[in-house]
Amino acid sequence: MVKYKRRRIDYFFEIIIILSVLGFVGFRSIKPFFLELTYFNKAERVEASLVEIRIALEKYYQLTGSYPELNKEGAANDLALLDYTDRDGKKISFAEIYGKNILDFTEKTDSLAESNKVIDSNNFNKIDGSGGWIYDFSNQSGEIHPNLPTNVYFQNINWSKQ
Repeated sequence: MVKYKRRRIDYFFEIIIILSVLGFVGFRSIKPFFLELTYFNKAERVEASLVEIRIALEKYYQLTGSYPELNKEGAANDLALLDYTDRDGKKISFAEIYGKNILDFTEKTDSLAESNKVIDSNNFNKIDGSGGWIYDFSNQSGEIHPNLPTNVYFQNINWSKQ
């Protein structure tokens, strides 16, 4: 009788160990898939933000004849600083056109923090990859790109060309 109980306990521990090992191996094999999906979603969100910003910039330009100074100190976190009053006294708000009070952040990774900092530059091939946005305000082209290194989200995206 004692031998029988001992054998049942041994089988129980063996099953627990086997299930633990299988669970660990299963998790390790599925983890890369979830990471890839996570990075795919981050790249998708940055691309969607880029489209929204570009549309808002063009609408603002059509109404005012110039692009907003997104690189102005504090403007990325308070888009109301970019409000414009035309000759007739009508207020044109970039925040209202954009539909948000804060400029979207570029998504973070293990090595890169999220950022909505805007750098004024017309050389989009010299991206420093620190996150945020590169925007050509000085030349009034309105061109904007994410300030992200190529392949940051493992999607082979060259952000200076987006």
